[in-house]
Parts: sequence; C-alpha cells; structure tokens
Amino acid sequence: MDAMSRPKVDAASKVAGGATGTAKALVKGVALVDLIAANGPQRVTDLAEAAGVPHPTVLRLLEVLIAHGILRTDQSGTYDLGPRLAIWGQRYLGGLDIRREAEDLMAEVSRRTRETTFLGVRDGDRVLYVAKADSPQAVRPAAVVGSTNPLHSTGIGKVLLAYADEHTVTGYLRGPLAARTPNTITDPRRLADELAITRDRGYAIDEVENEDGIRCVAVPVSDHTGAVIAALSVSAPAYRFSRDDLPAVALVARDAAAALSARMGSHGTAADTEPASRHDTSPRNQQEMT
Repeated sequence: MDAMSRPKVDAASKVAGGATGTAKALVKGVALVDLIAANGPQRVTDLAEAAGVPHPTVLRLLEVLIAHGILRTDQSGTYDLGPRLAIWGQRYLGGLDIRREAEDLMAEVSRRTRETTFLGVRDGDRVLYVAKADSPQAVRPAAVVGSTNPLHSTGIGKVLLAYADEHTVTGYLRGPLAARTPNTITDPRRLADELAITRDRGYAIDEVENEDGIRCVAVPVSDHTGAVIAALSVSAPAYRFSRDDLPAVALVARDAAAALSARMGSHGTAADTEPASRHDTSPRNQQEMT
C-alpha cells in the first residue's frame, strides 16, 4: 500500500484534543516526525494531507523542526529525519535493558497461557536464559535464569539459528549435534530444513527435543537494526501442551515479542512474517488466552 494512500494520521487530533497553544503545536510536530520516520522522506503536500494539518501550519512546524536539527531538507523540497534524532536515539538505545523491558510482557504471557515463559540470547553455540516468568502450576521446565542449553535442541536456539548469518549456521551444522532426548534432531540436513520451516512459519518448535516431557514454542525478538537479538518461548509439560495448542500459544508469544521488539527500537523485520497458521485456534486454554 502506498504510504500516502493510508488513512490520515490522527495522532495529532487525538492528543491535541486536550492541548492548547504550544502544546498543540508540539503534538502536530511530533506527528510530522512520525510520518517521516514511518514512510521515509516526504514533501510538504504529502505531509499536510497525511497529517490532516493545513499546508501553512505544516510549513511553520517544519521550519522549527529544521532549526533544531530534528528534520532536514534538500534542494528538491523533500524532508527527512535530522541529525539530532541520531543523538537522542543512541542515548535511548544505550539505556535499554532487554530483561527489564521484557518483564511485564513475559508475566502477561505466562498469565494468559498458564505456562512458563523464557527469554534467551545466543552465547556462542548455546542458548543463555536471561529471564523467566514461571507458570503458576507445580510442574514446570527445569531451566533457570543463567543456565544454558544447545541451540539445535531448543525452541529459542532454533529461532536464533534460523535468523543467524550464513557463516554462523554453516559452522554450527558441522556438528556434532548431540542428542538430548530421542527426539533431538542430530542430522544437519534435517536441522537445516527445520530452520527454513521456522523462518517461513515465524516460530520454532522444540518437540520434546531438549528435556524429556517438555514441549516448547519460540518466537524472535529484533532490535533497532532489524537483527534478531533474542527469542521468547513458552514451555510446558507435553501432557498439557499438545501439538494442537502450538499455533494459538505461538500467537500469544508473538504478540509479546512484537511489543518487546518495539521497545528495543524495531520497526519490523523479516522475522515478523505472519505465521502460516495464524488463523488456527487451539482447543485448549481459549479462555485463558484472551
């Protein structure tokens, strides 16, 4: 869809409804910056139409934003983001702590699914668990924060491999791929196929491959560069987490991962491809997962 064919941005009108004077102008200015950030360089006429703000008002706002380095323009009259935003962005990114940002989101996933939620990052050839939200139920997965597991046998690890660079994946596939359970994928070709399926589907499955009796689904988390930097998973005993449950639980996890990615500065990546089974529903926990 063409950027300027979208409905007019109503952020300014919504927020400015209770604002007056300078505050109202500030809200409108932020709306213009948001438009350029979302759609790339814009001309005045396009900005005025998309924001629903009169042309003369847009010009005045743009002059102020340019004067303060928030926006810049060229000889063709096109407006783009300015250098001051880079300074602000670096300061913001430098203060991000993915564990802190994930806490409330993971707690909500565990509340909705009634199962354990993990956040993991790649540590060499292993998954390092950096955060956990426990299931309220007594029987839970054994992994704890600070522990590690192999990449190939875990849902989080498969996600991290699926979106890793070719050099990393090729090196890992050389093995050895140790068996953790009878279900662990130890054939490099099968694992390569599984990684491709993970990318196409939008989530990875640990089919009782790392811990006896434990099934897991995991989704990617990306940063401001679009790179997948972590993965979020839901793990549970297989007797109460069936294969039929996977698509619905994956959607709950994906909602949280998308929110966490946004907090980390992401505007969406190839990892956000809609799972093929997005419209599937699970017979289990339909009341909890609402």
